[in-house]
Amino acid sequence: MKKTKKSVEIVESFCGWDYLLKLVEKCRREVDKALISALFETGGRVSEVLQLRKDNFVVQEPFLIVKAMPVLKRYKKIGEYRDRTGRIRWRTERKTAYRTFPIHMGEPLCKPLLEYLGGVPEGKLFNIGRTQAYRIVRKLDENLFPHWFRAQRASQLALEYGFDVHDLIDFFNWKSLQTATHYSRMGWKGLANKMKR
Repeated sequence: MKKTKKSVEIVESFCGWDYLLKLVEKCRREVDKALISALFETGGRVSEVLQLRKDNFVVQEPFLIVKAMPVLKRYKKIGEYRDRTGRIRWRTERKTAYRTFPIHMGEPLCKPLLEYLGGVPEGKLFNIGRTQAYRIVRKLDENLFPHWFRAQRASQLALEYGFDVHDLIDFFNWKSLQTATHYSRMGWKGLANKMKR
């Protein structure tokens, strides 16, 4: 039987806390548990999560506030040119952006992150590279990749908290409705919850 990579496109709805907790329990090292927790709870790209520092986190019960988390993949157009085929292309430069958002401390995956934050010294949380982060995730399930956690977080926020596309845009610092609708799917459970009287 051919295994399929769990991509953002096939995320129908939130996978559930049980599955996520099983992934964290499979981790042998505390840093790996914290990485998986941070990938989900922040909904960040792997490169963004790897840049997090201890001082990006502030406890304000019942929330863990993530402040000034870097947002990558932000570019501004600075000009245009024609490529060899005659097509018009844009010249871009990287734009600095940050996002600040809450994580509810009652969420099951917040605990491993909080425990790790309590024991790690000041500075960078994860002294690992992207390749090692991918290996950690793939060891848990060979069909997973770090970006899958981002789609799961969007779906969980929509399903459990009722976030609409505008809330998701605020949480993730997205720039378009199209991105929000691409990532967040509540599935039949979310639709059924909306039908309750």
